[in-house]
Amino acid sequence: MIYRYRQCGFSLLEVLVAFAILSVSLGVLLQVFATGLRNAGVADDYTQATLYAESILAAIGREVPLAEGERSGPVNDRFSWRSTVSAFAEDMPAHEKTQVRAYRVRVEVFWPGLIQIRSVTLETLRLASLEPSGGR
Repeated sequence: MIYRYRQCGFSLLEVLVAFAILSVSLGVLLQVFATGLRNAGVADDYTQATLYAESILAAIGREVPLAEGERSGPVNDRFSWRSTVSAFAEDMPAHEKTQVRAYRVRVEVFWPGLIQIRSVTLETLRLASLEPSGGR
């Protein structure tokens, strides 16, 4: 009795095709993960910039006088800020009647990105009481 064993296995061509498919798939997966990590870093930068802008905005009118003009400075070695305070009069009653003046306060925090400068801008209105006149 003669038994013939048939070879079972993969040919060299099948193995090469499988490795090619595997390498392309791994390359795509690594690119997806790298993009996800980069986007997470950018989101973290925006979160930090927003927190800095909120902090600076809260200080204007409390720790820093509420006066028209522009101020700027560094937050740290990476982030910088610029604030603009301007009078606001749209749909407001005369400040002589209300004894308050409205100001538009705008804070921008910016930092260098890979391609361009990125920034976060927050804006609000603040009311300040008018200083009493000398004759009253």
